[in-house]
Amino acid sequence: MDNRYEQLLDILSTRHSCRRFSGEPVSEEDIRKILDAAGRSPFASGRKNWKIAVIRDKEQLKAIADCVREQSVEISKGMDREAASMFLRYSSSFTFFENAAALFVPYCRETATMNSLLGGQASEEINAWEHDNITKSLSCVAMLIILAAESLNLGACYMTGPLMAGRQLNASLGIKENFVIGALIPVGHKLEAYAD
Repeated sequence: MDNRYEQLLDILSTRHSCRRFSGEPVSEEDIRKILDAAGRSPFASGRKNWKIAVIRDKEQLKAIADCVREQSVEISKGMDREAASMFLRYSSSFTFFENAAALFVPYCRETATMNSLLGGQASEEINAWEHDNITKSLSCVAMLIILAAESLNLGACYMTGPLMAGRQLNASLGIKENFVIGALIPVGHKLEAYAD
């Protein structure tokens, strides 16, 4: 009997967002397997034109986290004191990825196909729809990264909070400004003492 559904359900049932990692490196083979799984994701228009950056260098991870921290402080300047304090406490959770063995960053080029087809006259609603298609498609890629990591007994977490530092992240990662980052997904060996 084919038990693929039961295997999938087991992965889905045991998966949790992992926010603490052991520090042990993720093997090249596991990274390749995760990328191979993510490469099978559906994508709007069927073009599958996304890319996935994989960051393992600790200095680069810290620099990316610093971008997020700096943007959190910048945003908090527009808030009253109590709200700023609350926001800064909340946004401090946006940088734990710097302790992961690997950071997967799915991204793709922002398209303006509809605006082009409409002779530059696309409405805000149409432009938002096209942008949403991209980000939703990148979410499919991200989910396959997370499930592939879990199938390899690795921990992962889907993070969109850091995307508030969008332009800074693009610059820090060397991604052109006209590309959209879908999420940051830290991956690593789970810290046994920790359960979400």
